[in-house]
Amino acid sequence: MARIPLSKRAPTPQLVLNGSERRLQLVLAEEGRLLASQEMGVAGSAMQHLVPALQSLLERLELAPTDLSGIACVRGPGSFTGLRMILATALGLSRAANVPLAGLDYLPLIAAGPAPLLEGTLAVVTHSRSRQVYIQTFSAPEGQALSDPQPFLLDQAAAVLGTLTAPVCAVGSGLRNHLDFFLATLPELRILDEGFDHPLPHVLARAAAAAAYAHAPIEPLYLRASDAEDNLADIAALRGIAPDEAQRRLVKATSTITAPHCLHDHD
Repeated sequence: MARIPLSKRAPTPQLVLNGSERRLQLVLAEEGRLLASQEMGVAGSAMQHLVPALQSLLERLELAPTDLSGIACVRGPGSFTGLRMILATALGLSRAANVPLAGLDYLPLIAAGPAPLLEGTLAVVTHSRSRQVYIQTFSAPEGQALSDPQPFLLDQAAAVLGTLTAPVCAVGSGLRNHLDFFLATLPELRILDEGFDHPLPHVLARAAAAAAYAHAPIEPLYLRASDAEDNLADIAALRGIAPDEAQRRLVKATSTITAPHCLHDHD
């Protein structure tokens, strides 16, 4: 835990939440300055750890949710369950404490860590699903996006990486999960240390300061259909639901926000 005491003036910190992959990240920042951070490897169990970790982080700095000036959430792409959990928790805090929200894109946050140390092209390659990854490319050292994030099968990913302007570095969980494949297919590719596979805390702190906040729910960034959507007909049949009815329920569930409106007045 890294911590810098708040000054005696009224605090105006932002909270940053990231549950896009196997590591749960919580950051408190003020004006781009890192106040405190906590990270946990919680693959498959993030839900039971998020709220206690958040409560502990706030208590360490003697803060309440109403002291926050904003909540910034990483909105994807990433784990569907992790993104829903983070965004739902943030929305609940926002409604209860009258705190605005901001969405942050995951792959640029990863790139912002190593990009200033490099020259050439940086590819961020994160896990999507079995034998599929997300890729977004950036210039280095500037860290400017050269492409939009997209999902690719492994063979497609190798072809994309093979066409990038040299020198090329790559980072991310998508490489780590298929390391033998990428080493064999692209032996010249420089794969960075796994310490850069997740956004660095100071990067999250700076991103929170630059984010645009509002009281509307954050839209998740999904770049592919979920496994449930791809297998909807089979799942519906097992539950005795007609395909058309299953599709109607899915559309309603994924397009309707039923969270209560905040009772506070907003400027």
